[in-house]
Amino acid sequence: MSAPTLLQIVPTLAGGGLARATLDAAQAVVAAGGSALVASPGGAMVPDLLRLRATHIELPIGRQRLWGRLTLPTKLASSLRDARVDVVQARSPTTAWIARALARRLDIKWIATLHRPFIAADLMGRFLERRQARADAVIAVSDHVARDALQRFPALADRLETISPGINFDRFDPAIVRAERLIRLAGELRVPDGSHLVLCPARFGEDNGQKILIDALRRLGRDDVFCLLLGSAGVPTPFERELERAIEAAELHGRMQIGPYVDDMPAAYMLADVVVATGGSRQGFSRTLVEAQAMGRPVVAEDGGGGAETVRPGVTGWLAPAGDAAALAEALQSALSLSTERRAELARAAQEHARSHYSLAETNSRLLALYERLAGGSTPSRAG
Repeated sequence: MSAPTLLQIVPTLAGGGLARATLDAAQAVVAAGGSALVASPGGAMVPDLLRLRATHIELPIGRQRLWGRLTLPTKLASSLRDARVDVVQARSPTTAWIARALARRLDIKWIATLHRPFIAADLMGRFLERRQARADAVIAVSDHVARDALQRFPALADRLETISPGINFDRFDPAIVRAERLIRLAGELRVPDGSHLVLCPARFGEDNGQKILIDALRRLGRDDVFCLLLGSAGVPTPFERELERAIEAAELHGRMQIGPYVDDMPAAYMLADVVVATGGSRQGFSRTLVEAQAMGRPVVAEDGGGGAETVRPGVTGWLAPAGDAAALAEALQSALSLSTERRAELARAAQEHARSHYSLAETNSRLLALYERLAGGSTPSRAG
């Protein structure tokens, strides 16, 4: 039995949970003796992908005219003939139509991974989501996403599998984060001395509830609390500018700021007194919440989405009703008011919870089983 050749088609490798899941799957296939290819428009994580001995294919999504996009599957199929791809995996609605067309040309099966619920409001968005539902197999990253998919597309029942992303506990281990890493990162992020740090890592392409957090910090009214919204790519997005204006309007200058994308997230979590994830029902999964718990940090999340599934309320963190800034402020106050003893108890419970439910080895094992099943159980002979 040999591992298959997997092609993943993704909208970006610029960072974030989707990009990390892409690299984790590629690494699993390569480690099992297969080959991994990723087609994307590129991003900061391409060098990390190449270090895994995977192959990157430049995908010019967003820079092509309509005709160029329509002919892209044919061009990809032609360039991939010698690669002998066994399975194609699409990780977004935008890439699903490419994966479906490519799989038909190569006469192989394809997978659609649902990283968030079906939320499209426009005709084109709903069309692309329906393409995902036509895949030979569909992966939901949480029970919340799976329920949403089945509600909209009941026929998915026999093709849908829930596989949550796993966490690399060799990296997210508080025991290996040394003081010099914390000191260096605190200086780079300009964290004020003596402040309680609230950390909210997220990308700034669209509203994921960060404005609710801004309102919650305003309501909290504590001068000793400093909040960092991490994830800026350098050039501010339109939504990032909206957040900057909202922070200024809330008169939180000096107590809340937008910070850059951070590669050393284990150290960032160790600096934090509490880690927050917003988004409510729009959130498919929160790698942030799992990683923070693996590092023994209290977490706060908006209820109703896939991120909330990762939290044990009252044991490893707190949940606030989605869109309720007052309740979110109350949850933050509870986390920031923990005694030393209670914080240590929570840290132990959080680490145990993360390690018990979000093992990268378990996730990879289930993914490999699915890949091999769709490829025919084993990769056929390539002789001739």
